[in-house]
Amino acid sequence: MGTSDIRVSQFDPILFEVIRNALIEATEEMAACLQRSSYSTNIKTRLDYSSGYVDAHGRMVAQAFCQPAHLVTIGRLVPRAVVEYGPERLSPGDALVVNDPHRQGSHLNDIFVISPFFFGAELLGYVVNICHHVDVGGGAPASIGVFREIYQEGLILPVVKLVARGQIVADLLKIVLANVRAKKEVAGDLRAQIAANEIGIRRLMQIFGRYGTGTVAFYIDRLIEYSERRIRAELLALPRGIFHASDQLDDDGITAEPIHLEARITRGEDRIAFDFTGTDVQRAAPMNCNLTQTFTACVYVLKCLLDPDIPLNEGFYRPICVIAPEGSAVNATQPTAIVGGWEVAMRLCELLFKALSDAMPERVPAGTKGTVCQVGFGGRDSANGDYYCFYETVAGGYGGRF
Repeated sequence: MGTSDIRVSQFDPILFEVIRNALIEATEEMAACLQRSSYSTNIKTRLDYSSGYVDAHGRMVAQAFCQPAHLVTIGRLVPRAVVEYGPERLSPGDALVVNDPHRQGSHLNDIFVISPFFFGAELLGYVVNICHHVDVGGGAPASIGVFREIYQEGLILPVVKLVARGQIVADLLKIVLANVRAKKEVAGDLRAQIAANEIGIRRLMQIFGRYGTGTVAFYIDRLIEYSERRIRAELLALPRGIFHASDQLDDDGITAEPIHLEARITRGEDRIAFDFTGTDVQRAAPMNCNLTQTFTACVYVLKCLLDPDIPLNEGFYRPICVIAPEGSAVNATQPTAIVGGWEVAMRLCELLFKALSDAMPERVPAGTKGTVCQVGFGGRDSANGDYYCFYETVAGGYGGRF
């Protein structure tokens, strides 16, 4: 119990809003710390990062809304990573690191840093951030290339300890930096991630210390219930039925054979199902995504079409069912390449908007450029001989709407 634990026998809507926004602002301050202390333009200007707080039950509680591609990655990866490593093996000041897409991360460039949050001796959850690093090794600068297997894409980090009781595990950092081209940027961005988590833990300490662990836990439960109730109510207002669309990617990056994508959306009573049965099988090529990236596309479309004020947490995900056949291009399995996964996921967003366009013409926008359009290059700096690396995504138009 905190020193000022408040009785929670009666729901207080004002206190609910105070705690709800305090938790969100803790993650927003983490995000600000990341942007300001990072080294790469990937984080400083492209804003390809996110941060969040997951409770001890593995539920996403609060997330700074930075990168739409990370809408569900934290909520899906962190509980799995913690269970795999073992929460009993964690101590205050520790931090785990992982980037493996086949553990339901996203792609290898997205490195997660997960820090346990202890209040006294009690483990109350995890602060986490995810950043797209400019390079993680592999067969091409920026780790973006035409690869057939995940092993060609770069350094794969399972769930391992990066920080032990406040000290960076030097041997692990040496291994990481030995495998990447942009050593200065990667080292700096990893330290920025560690620092951001420290900020998150400080702010959570203040919140739990002021209101008490019992009170905050009570209102976290109410917050998750609130989001679930809100999204179910929004779904009830949507047209009911089954909506279908199909599309294709031009090719898989290696062969000229298009990748067929199939989607069927079923709006039930107060839930919604996205079924991708009929999509082509995964390819020995980069244009595949995992289940987390597919889930993200579904959540992104709903986030665009429903009330934007609904808090993003575990409750938002509960009414959403995603069916994606294992071994397909939208639920790829080990050791398939994933580097083009966000290209596939972005086309899935287009596909889902297309499926709902007749039912919701006043909300669904016209088609977009439909591609992330990733560019990576590197070489030797003539001034000092160091290897440089750069990654960019080329902007494009978004569809018009009423």
